[in-house]
Amino acid sequence: MKKVYKYIFALAMMSSFISCEEFLEESPTKSASIVPKSLENFESLLDNYAGFYKEPIMPIIFGTDDYELSTNLYDGFSRAYQPFNAIYGTWSMEFAANQSSWYSGWPDEWKKIFTANLILEQIGAVNATEQEKANIIAECHFIRAYSYFVLADVYCLPYSDATKTELGLPLKESTSFSENIERASLEETYAFIKADLTKALQITRKFNKVNGLNNSWRASTSAVNGFAARFYLALNDYPKAQSFAQEALNEYSNLRNYNTDMRYSSIPTQATIFNPSPTRVDVLFPYTHDQQSVVADRLEFGESYYFRMLSNAVWAYWPSQQLLSIYDQTYDLRFKYHVVEDYTYTRGATRPPFSYPGYIFFFKEDIPSGPSVPEMLLIKAECQVRQGMWNEGITTANILRAKRIDATAPVSAINLSATSKGEALTKVLEERRREMPFVHRWYDVRRYNNNDDPADDVVMSRTFYPFNATAITAGQAPVTTVLDKKSRKFAFPIPNEEILIANGKLEQNKY
Repeated sequence: MKKVYKYIFALAMMSSFISCEEFLEESPTKSASIVPKSLENFESLLDNYAGFYKEPIMPIIFGTDDYELSTNLYDGFSRAYQPFNAIYGTWSMEFAANQSSWYSGWPDEWKKIFTANLILEQIGAVNATEQEKANIIAECHFIRAYSYFVLADVYCLPYSDATKTELGLPLKESTSFSENIERASLEETYAFIKADLTKALQITRKFNKVNGLNNSWRASTSAVNGFAARFYLALNDYPKAQSFAQEALNEYSNLRNYNTDMRYSSIPTQATIFNPSPTRVDVLFPYTHDQQSVVADRLEFGESYYFRMLSNAVWAYWPSQQLLSIYDQTYDLRFKYHVVEDYTYTRGATRPPFSYPGYIFFFKEDIPSGPSVPEMLLIKAECQVRQGMWNEGITTANILRAKRIDATAPVSAINLSATSKGEALTKVLEERRREMPFVHRWYDVRRYNNNDDPADDVVMSRTFYPFNATAITAGQAPVTTVLDKKSRKFAFPIPNEEILIANGKLEQNKY
């Protein structure tokens, strides 16, 4: 962690200072060796979206039943996988501990925490009124709470009365390298997040537009309320989660209508397969694929309260057969546009041809992970169902479906229906999975297995070839691995390189 803090401290000293008004008109390429000292400096540091939005967390991407890890895909296209796919995908914690920390998301979230702490330490000396400082202070508490929650979701066991004495995270409130980095308890960690969230909720900046785009790269009332809804849902506090979700929706509830506002890419993508003679195949990407690095493309989608993206550097979200099976493949426009048929052809599976789809949202790498309008509707719907208002929960979920299902479909295909609380819960949770695959599945399975309702429990399993840290051995018999619902493997190991840097002060998870 000290390595991460040294890196981000150097980065902070060279940060690009760009005003909010200049954002999206100019890339953050200016640099100067300046210690932030003014309110404008701090605003510019927080405007630097590139330092905050990516979440390159391989355990979340590969570690759930949304991701296809199968001998069938490997046999047809072995380049679909590298050993780390199998390591994270089968919860092989000894190997996972020795993976580079850059696969893990660990250093990325600590950089964000460091930036928040840097500003909180120095803003008191800035020549500005307390009112002028207040939103920046609230935003930094939000950033810190958000990143701590992300880290806890990956590296700590799910929070409950039974686990609250388990290992949490180091509680860093400063940029000092001498500050204690021993892990607090899980109860202390969640209390720390909650305290930061309470301060973040004091923010007064409204969710609005800058240069014609939603200001989702900065914290706002909607962003903080949306995160609060997610936080309390993880604690199974359904009244609070619903209340915060509604607060966010009251401020902004616009949904993109997939009937009118989605289309295929206008840039042709073709692949040549050999079976045995060359054949050209059109691969249909959504238009959101067209801009690889243009951030405005992601902001213009218009549903996110806070600009965060799950980021897959190997450009392959292979949707599992289980995930594909829960879509209405005739009428669900999410399947039409985000599940790209023949995606393997564009990755080189052409000699001989092997077709498998990929899940594509923005280019091949990014899926929105920040609080959003769809997430709030689904949190509200789930909370209504769990509190016994299951008809109301179905109605709420159908607000989303009206924008996602082909408008020419029969009404019975557009609207969910249920005749009991149990059936309603199953349908709402399936809708949540269809809307937000990969991004929230790890978070969801953890909380499903740690609430009072056994009906939503999930036991995940994989059957795949043996492997080691450097190779997959396809010639051997496949092995089945099961992740039981109370497994200690719901906390991934902290990268061992971080443990070594900490000189033994950072305790590793035990399995």
